[in-house]
Amino acid sequence: MKCKNLNTAMKTMLSLLLCLSVQFTNAQMADSAKEPETNNIIPAQKKTCNFYIYTPDADKKIDLLGTTALARIYIKRIFIKKKLHVIVAKNGSQVANKIISILKEQNGMVGNLWLDSHGLYRQGYSSFHIGSDEFSYKNIRDTASTRALKLLSAYCNAKTNVGIGSCYGGATFTFPGSANTAPGRMNGDSLMIGMGDIFFGATIYGSESWVMMKPGMYDNNYGFAGYPLGKRYRTTYWQPVWNSLGNWNSYSTGNRRFESVNTIALNNEGSINVRTRNYQQLTKGRKAVRKNLSKIQNIEISKNYTSGE
Repeated sequence: MKCKNLNTAMKTMLSLLLCLSVQFTNAQMADSAKEPETNNIIPAQKKTCNFYIYTPDADKKIDLLGTTALARIYIKRIFIKKKLHVIVAKNGSQVANKIISILKEQNGMVGNLWLDSHGLYRQGYSSFHIGSDEFSYKNIRDTASTRALKLLSAYCNAKTNVGIGSCYGGATFTFPGSANTAPGRMNGDSLMIGMGDIFFGATIYGSESWVMMKPGMYDNNYGFAGYPLGKRYRTTYWQPVWNSLGNWNSYSTGNRRFESVNTIALNNEGSINVRTRNYQQLTKGRKAVRKNLSKIQNIEISKNYTSGE
């Protein structure tokens, strides 16, 4: 009798163990069918790096103003070395290779790209240089000419800001003409839209007027909204530039909108910012424009404008 009861108990226990084993196996199979939790981990956001690209003035043996500005930004960089990178440009390919090398090393993306160069008003159209390479509405659609820019665009996104840091780089007014150049549109908008199509999604900024390097240019202030002091700039030849002092434009392929924006500034990390007010909304800005425009009316206009900047 005891043996029969023992056999019955063992059979019952074995049945329970078998049921538990089946349930455990089913649970494991169900868990294995789920996506592993490690696949749901959001990858770390890439670091953003700011770049200040400096092109010396090819027309001058010693570019005093440009060199002074470069020295100031190098001093700034001592305190923000990991955020801002300064490159003296020889040509577009050299700059692209340096930027890409830095971004690969730091696993980064371009946050802000400032292209500091000199605009040539006497040409009668907007342009900027990266070392010996010139870019304008004439070649911004040429894939051979813009190959270096296209290489950089792979490291840009909708949060990237690109600043054309040359005078008249985004100018839309009509060039008045000179002894050697016929009147015509500056076509800064065409240049900026072409840049926007290369740096797809990024925001492009360009100035209607001069881009000066005054104290405060790296302090998120109105350091760029300056003007030259020479007497030769007080003629009707320069009147469109005076009228546009401190005015900037922006363009992004994200919204396909070319529009006017307030005066642009750089902060001490090289980030491009739009000021809350335009330079000509300031009392000193309005006075500067009125004062210099009034002087234009009292100066005899020279017919030889080819010596202009």
